[in-house]
Amino acid sequence: MQVVEDALIAFFEQVARKDTARLKKLEQEPCFNVEQGRWCFTLPDLHVFLQRQDDVFSRVDYKQFRKLLFNSPVNQVVKPLGAEVIIIGNRAKVDKSRYALVWQTT
Repeated sequence: MQVVEDALIAFFEQVARKDTARLKKLEQEPCFNVEQGRWCFTLPDLHVFLQRQDDVFSRVDYKQFRKLLFNSPVNQVVKPLGAEVIIIGNRAKVDKSRYALVWQTT
């Protein structure tokens, strides 16, 4: 699972760094919103997207993915890059809630 966690962290690092190619792919996905200062997503949509983008995620079912994400140091990694993952729409269930990677303004 370490390979999957590393790939997940690398993905969030790319988004936090505003990698042009990565952001373009996110903008092309109808289930995501890339807005001024943030990228919005749900966990099920993120899982499906990553499975299509990287074979390493194709072997991970949704429950494994969710557990991996919640136990990973994503926020510790993206914070020094000026970003943070937050809940923007709490629907009482993690699968229905909306999240955002927010870029801090400096």
